[in-house]
Amino acid sequence: MCVGLSRKVDVGGVLAAGRPLVVEGTVDVPSFGSCSFEPARVSLEVARVDRNLGLSGTIDVVATGACGRCLDDVRTELHVDVDEAFAANPSPEGELGETNVLGGTLLDIADLCRQLIDSALPIVLLCSDHCPGLCPTCGNARRDGACACAAQA
Repeated sequence: MCVGLSRKVDVGGVLAAGRPLVVEGTVDVPSFGSCSFEPARVSLEVARVDRNLGLSGTIDVVATGACGRCLDDVRTELHVDVDEAFAANPSPEGELGETNVLGGTLLDIADLCRQLIDSALPIVLLCSDHCPGLCPTCGNARRDGACACAAQA
């Protein structure tokens, strides 16, 4: 069975009858730190694994922000492979506690995507691995000859 994407998906049929569910579509992802995102493309298969819920698939999203060295705009594509398992009936003090995206039979796809994308982000966005950054003296970009301070020293 395949369903379109909404913020929350009822997975009761998966848990009760063991029928796998395919969830595909796009979901809005809120900004995180200095990064903003285009809507994420989500393709997930939801299945019962023992008494738990298993999710596998992919999330693809484009992140934009400022380079951590030169402050130029950066646009990077992120691909997240999803392989998650959730306890269908976690106890309040259980291991999933506050981070669980499964409430009863409702799986919060938007929150799941947000958490997985945020954890997949690089610590610092860079326009390139070899970005020389800004000059500490004049503040101009060091690349492409925009700063002559180093030549004067």
